[in-house]
Amino acid sequence: MQVSILIVEHFPVVRAGIRRWLSAFPDFDIVGETSSAEEGLQMTAALQPDLLLLDLVALRRYGYEQLPAFRSRKPLLPVIILHGGPDHFHTLEMMGSNASGHFPSDGTADELVSAIRTVCNGQRYPERAMPAARGEDRQSAARHQSLTARELQVFHSMCRGERPTETAHRLSLSLSTVNRYRKLVFRKMEVDGMPGLIRYAVDQGIEVFPE
Repeated sequence: MQVSILIVEHFPVVRAGIRRWLSAFPDFDIVGETSSAEEGLQMTAALQPDLLLLDLVALRRYGYEQLPAFRSRKPLLPVIILHGGPDHFHTLEMMGSNASGHFPSDGTADELVSAIRTVCNGQRYPERAMPAARGEDRQSAARHQSLTARELQVFHSMCRGERPTETAHRLSLSLSTVNRYRKLVFRKMEVDGMPGLIRYAVDQGIEVFPE
């Protein structure tokens, strides 16, 4: 079966390498490529690929909350997140936000082909969760996956010590909406307050990136 693939990769050298790897397979058809997630969204709508390879860096620059938009025209579109290493928190974040799988940039060509074939068959890649960090268990991983993209933004702001008013201004939300998200974060992360939230982030080795 022919698989049409759109590559959205921020780094030109990595993008070229992926294109070269996949072009060697007659059943893979690279229908487009770009370094911009915003342009990638437009190309997804225009080209209707069978698979999207989406770089985490490009998505981060565009906004994590935009990930579901790539499936707005094609709800079952397989999406593989390309990332730079064992960034377990952000990978789980993507897995919980409409991605089909994740693939590290230090992976091999054969592993990438396996990932593509796996998600095109309706499965996730890898089938098992990423290696646990600092004793992370299945329940902890489920808590990561339960947060939406917007909740994750608020979660990061809370861990950075940002005031709710500052978060509201930065995300262009009302203060009441931010406070509602904060309550949802506490509930989904199963903690009673900021000490528990910070302890959870430290225990999981979560790196809080600035927006």
